[in-house]
Amino acid sequence: MRTDDVHAAFRMRLLEPVATLCAEAGVPVSGGSFRPAAPDATGAPQTPVAALRCTAEDDSWDAVVTAVRGHRRAGGGGYARDPRTGYDLDSPGDLVFEVQIREDDDGLGGHGPRPIVVFRLFEQARAAADELILWHRRAGLFTVDPPVEDPKARLRRERRRFEHRRAAAESARVRVAEVPAQFAAAAAAIDPSALCFHFPRDRNGRYLRSAVVALARDPGVRPHLRTRWLTARAHGPDLLVGAADLISANQPHRWDLTPWLWRRDHAGTGPTNRWQVEHPDDVAPVVDAMRRSAWPDAFDAAGVRVEPDLLRILAGVPHRHFRAEVTGTWVTNLYTGFTDLAPWRLGAAYRAWHDERTRHGLTTRDPVVLFGLGGLGTARKPKVALGTEAGQPLLRLTYTGGNAVLPHALWTVPADLAAHLYGFVAAQ
Repeated sequence: MRTDDVHAAFRMRLLEPVATLCAEAGVPVSGGSFRPAAPDATGAPQTPVAALRCTAEDDSWDAVVTAVRGHRRAGGGGYARDPRTGYDLDSPGDLVFEVQIREDDDGLGGHGPRPIVVFRLFEQARAAADELILWHRRAGLFTVDPPVEDPKARLRRERRRFEHRRAAAESARVRVAEVPAQFAAAAAAIDPSALCFHFPRDRNGRYLRSAVVALARDPGVRPHLRTRWLTARAHGPDLLVGAADLISANQPHRWDLTPWLWRRDHAGTGPTNRWQVEHPDDVAPVVDAMRRSAWPDAFDAAGVRVEPDLLRILAGVPHRHFRAEVTGTWVTNLYTGFTDLAPWRLGAAYRAWHDERTRHGLTTRDPVVLFGLGGLGTARKPKVALGTEAGQPLLRLTYTGGNAVLPHALWTVPADLAAHLYGFVAAQ
């Protein structure tokens, strides 16, 4: 950008110590200019001013350091500057250093210029240089080692789950409460052993007490609307079948799209529909990578694409400098969320979601959420979502304030398949 800054030479002399300190720290800066966002005192756009610039290797952020006239805040709270006159070094005030850093918008809802994530004024060149140096090193400061699950611990956990499932199926305890007439046929079709075997489990293998399994509903009601459901939930040592009003799209344990998990008239459903593979050995390369916590390898083997931001989190690297402090939380929750993921099922899972939305005339422009990453108190939460790109399933990081999710039964490892994969049941 060309600059007509009448103070350019003086400004760059003031910035020389900042440039020297950054160079000594290995932070690449160069002379340039930038145009202040605010208009001048007459309302006209301001002239570009001389500055030091620094840009990320991947161009995800850029920083500007320049000299301005500032005024000390009352009470010793640092400096402020007039956005219209502060860049005029002939205006009243103290000479201070301004640091502005902008970073790509990854969830703030806008598609315009990069938002400012850092704006500070410093009295000393050393302080301004330190701000830029720390920012440049921020990703390294918050990088973490991704967790690698102990295969023996995982095997023990899966065995506990299987033993609990098998015991529950062998002595199935299912009580059916009074249900609306429209669910009488569905309630009569329940296979108690199948329902008990597949019911969601905690890490110890017991029934997940918080789970409400949505079994059947009026298929004519759009999934984003509240409607009456036939449900199952844990009640002491039993499963209690009843009815509840639920928003279909918000139910993580929704089984109307996978009726073989609970209906006796679907017990003969073949493995291709139940598991998306014909034989457990068909997913051996994917499962091997999963057991090593080598998720990028697992996704490659399953033909699943992963956007760069999510790959960075998988590697334990902050995907954005501004939110680097949540990296540890996001990495932990990402690997936890992937614990029961079945990558080879993602294509079919997306199609099931897409087809239902299409039947009801609903948009499929945005991806569908698998689970959240936590760590932020904002209204729009960071979540892992599933979309499609070039005909392949695509995992991506998204931000949403909604509660809609893809039913777990569509994208996790089915309990009966897990029994084969871990050798608890001999494969046929």
